[in-house]
Amino acid sequence: MDKLKLYNWYGESFDPVLPESSSNLKSYKHQVDNVFTRLKDNLKINISIEKDLYLRARTKIQDNLKRELASHLVAYKNKIKVFKDSIKKLDFVDSDKKIIKYELSKLKKDKQNTKQYIKDYIYSLEKSADDYQDKVNNLQKIYKSTSLSENITFHKYCILSTILIYINKFNDRDFDLNKINKDLLPIEKEILSQLDNPSQYLKDFFDKLEKQRIHLLNKRNELLEKYQKTEQLQYELYEKERKNIILNANKRINELEFEFNQKIEAARIKSYEYKQEALTKINAHKQEIIAADQANKDKIQAIKNHAKAQQTKLKLVYKQNIKKQNLIFTLRVFKDLSRFLENHNIPHQKVVFDYKKLNEEQLIKEIQAQKQYFANLTVDDQRKNLLLKIAVKNYLSSSNIKSSKKGGLTLLKSQYQELLANTYKGYSYEYLFKEEYSKALKDRFVDDYKTRIKFLKEKVIALYELETLKLDNVLIKEKQENKEQFALIDKQYKEDLKEAKNRIKNKEISKQAFKNKKIELKIKLKESKYEIKLQSSFLKNKDILRSHFLRKRAENKINKKIYESKINEAQKTIPVECVKHLKWYAPLLSLILPGLPEVIWFKQYLKGSIMLFVSLLCWSLVVPFSFGAYWNKIDGIQGLFTLGHDKFDAVNGVFIDARYYLFGGVVSIIFMTLLLIYFLVSAIGSYRVAKFLQQGTRPSRWSHTKRWLNTSGFPWMISLVGWFLMIFIVAAPVVTSILISFTNLGYLHNGSTQTVDWVGLEQWGKWWQFRDLNLIGSIANVFSWTIIWTIASTILPICLGIIIAVLTNNNRLKGKKIFRLIFILPWAIPAFVTLSFIKNMFVAGDVGIVNFLLKNILGIPGRAWLNEITTARILVIIVQTWIAYAWIFMLVTGNLQSIPKDIYEAGSVDGAKGKHLFAYLTLPSLLLGIAPMLIGQFVGAFNNFTTISIFTGGGPAFPYTTPFNEGATDIIISWVYKLTTGGVQIVGNLAFSAALTTIASLFSIGLAARGFIKSMSRKD
Repeated sequence: MDKLKLYNWYGESFDPVLPESSSNLKSYKHQVDNVFTRLKDNLKINISIEKDLYLRARTKIQDNLKRELASHLVAYKNKIKVFKDSIKKLDFVDSDKKIIKYELSKLKKDKQNTKQYIKDYIYSLEKSADDYQDKVNNLQKIYKSTSLSENITFHKYCILSTILIYINKFNDRDFDLNKINKDLLPIEKEILSQLDNPSQYLKDFFDKLEKQRIHLLNKRNELLEKYQKTEQLQYELYEKERKNIILNANKRINELEFEFNQKIEAARIKSYEYKQEALTKINAHKQEIIAADQANKDKIQAIKNHAKAQQTKLKLVYKQNIKKQNLIFTLRVFKDLSRFLENHNIPHQKVVFDYKKLNEEQLIKEIQAQKQYFANLTVDDQRKNLLLKIAVKNYLSSSNIKSSKKGGLTLLKSQYQELLANTYKGYSYEYLFKEEYSKALKDRFVDDYKTRIKFLKEKVIALYELETLKLDNVLIKEKQENKEQFALIDKQYKEDLKEAKNRIKNKEISKQAFKNKKIELKIKLKESKYEIKLQSSFLKNKDILRSHFLRKRAENKINKKIYESKINEAQKTIPVECVKHLKWYAPLLSLILPGLPEVIWFKQYLKGSIMLFVSLLCWSLVVPFSFGAYWNKIDGIQGLFTLGHDKFDAVNGVFIDARYYLFGGVVSIIFMTLLLIYFLVSAIGSYRVAKFLQQGTRPSRWSHTKRWLNTSGFPWMISLVGWFLMIFIVAAPVVTSILISFTNLGYLHNGSTQTVDWVGLEQWGKWWQFRDLNLIGSIANVFSWTIIWTIASTILPICLGIIIAVLTNNNRLKGKKIFRLIFILPWAIPAFVTLSFIKNMFVAGDVGIVNFLLKNILGIPGRAWLNEITTARILVIIVQTWIAYAWIFMLVTGNLQSIPKDIYEAGSVDGAKGKHLFAYLTLPSLLLGIAPMLIGQFVGAFNNFTTISIFTGGGPAFPYTTPFNEGATDIIISWVYKLTTGGVQIVGNLAFSAALTTIASLFSIGLAARGFIKSMSRKD
């Protein structure tokens, strides 16, 4: 059987200080529980590690599988492609005309290649260092060789051209040249005339060509037959090998998964077997353990009782000494002052006394006597007297006395903890922790004392030197000299800057060199001024006094951090004895009142007090409010079910607003959900702390919590306000809107003077109830135009914004800033102003600017632009493009400037042209960076009420009207607005509109979510 072990934060094990305390039944079971818990914790860590390794291996296998399948598919396609290409290359053998055309094209290509070869050869001769005569000789040689080959090629070309002309006009193959004499060129006639028998020659040439064609045709037929036979076999082989590849990959994944599960299961079984075996051993020796425990119980209790009695006495003495310690350290201030005066040779009566021999009354009298003495103390030397007055004023200031008292209490606490540690010796590790705590307090006292005296002396000396400058009448002179020196430095800086500007103006240096020079001059300016400050006694001391408080506070913070680090290290390294089952008591108590376990068991008094305060607020404010207290207009959660129907009494004038009940119920549920989350998080935190405390690990102190809040916890803390606002400003209205769609709120059920009931899915089914009134047609009209509007008003601004941004980002463009300013103006002008102005431009009749210009300048009659469906829709899309492109332009411009130039240089080196760089580098980088904004643009266009409402008002009306009053440019949101504002009187029209809005929201949210997921997967 294993005796009880205690574990610190680092996992090191310790035996109990009092061996007899670990020989009872409770301790043995406690040890088993501790070991079992640690095994489970290690198992969780191993599961996480092994799972990560398994997932990495599986991902690698899946990636390799994709590559293998892709390679296998390419190999299969290549095999098939070889046959197809071979057959396709022989397409010219179908007829004699095609083969002749094929041969002619080959001869043309040969001629082009020869021409290009001659050009390249001449270019190489021009660039070579050969003599002129050698170049001429080389040109003559190349001329002879190429002219011979060109004559042969041209001769062959004339023969083939003549044959093609003949067979195109005549079906016979006699090749009587007299028939086509008028169709031949003079050069062709000349070449043919050189032949002995042109007709026979052409006939023989054609026969040879025909034999070649038939040979190639037979070869193509053989390839086609072979392809038809092997295609099916190749496909079957491909599918078989593909399935084998997939099976092998899945087999490897299954083997890895089985191995992972086996390891985890084996470790889990091992931990449970250990627990069962250990408990069996304990039960087997139960009587022996109980007997030993009975023998040791009195001894242990006697040791603890004696220690507690001593601790009570020490605590009483500590409280009694607090007042005396304050008096002693008030008196020590005079001793510090005396030491300072002695060091500066100022005659005075030295402060010498024994603190221990003085009681409180004597200390008070001594303090008053010293105050009176130093207040009246003067010396003959004027300068020393000045230093004396400054020293007395600062050393005897209330802040210095308060700091001294604080240090005295720290020292007293250190002594108390040291004495307290001795009482724990022999039965608890608390004595080690108290010793470390005492040392840390003592070091803190010493460090704070040194810091206080150092900065106090520094302040007194600085004030003294400034006053000395005034006495010597040097202060004004030194100020004037400093002012003159600063003026010279500023003048020199301006001259150097002007010189640099002239150099860049004359293009002697680059813009980057000018920027670097400007930075260099600023650094030089600061260094010169700082050097003057160091040399000037006035400025130096003034700077010391100005930064005195900040430097002192910074050093005190360092002292505090050193102290906290010592305490935290002691807390991590020294274990603590604890009660079994605390890990169950603590979370149960936290579920009722979070913060109480922290105060009672964990000794986290500040954290526990804050949590208790929040818990009391929850129980006194949140819970009653959520069940109808504090506000009679809502009835809490239960009001969400009744909607005030049970309290509504129109006869007696009792009107209940169901809208308050609905929204109040939603808010109450949110409040209770947040409260439950807080209670559950607190319980989980208490469980974790209690679990480690039960094993011997001390709970962390407030300094650790504070450091977490300042580092990794800081984003969580600042996000809480945002999440809270998002829940109540966004989530609560959205949930309320969805719930409204399940009621009959609206016409005949307005909520304020009429009752509102839950009607289930009635509003969602109204499209079927009003099918005879063509509601389905109205929904189809609005939805179809909404989709067209969303796509057009999203894609067009994006494309236009990207194109303009890319063009204005071109390095060859001059005046980029001016162009960017011009192109961003539409975004700077309020949309309301733009929409109103353009709407007035397209007013029907002669009033509109567009119609006026068309009629008076071009003589074209005006149109009712906004009263025709097609023109109204086109105009509203164009206007939205004009308003929205500037934002995309600005966004893309910023992203373009963040793309590294190195990748463009690498692409150019690899031979990529401008279009390739844009398509494969710029565009993917842009889309990756601005994808979330583009998705937001899409969702915004889907719900863009402003543009539709101001520019067209949803109109013009359709030729065929419906009772639901939808217009040709109405999108879902604008149509819903018409329904809710009484344009259409439907029972529960508000609820019906809420149902339509919910459907539209689900559509836009679904698309946005899909876009976000795809963009995130691309990033990964």
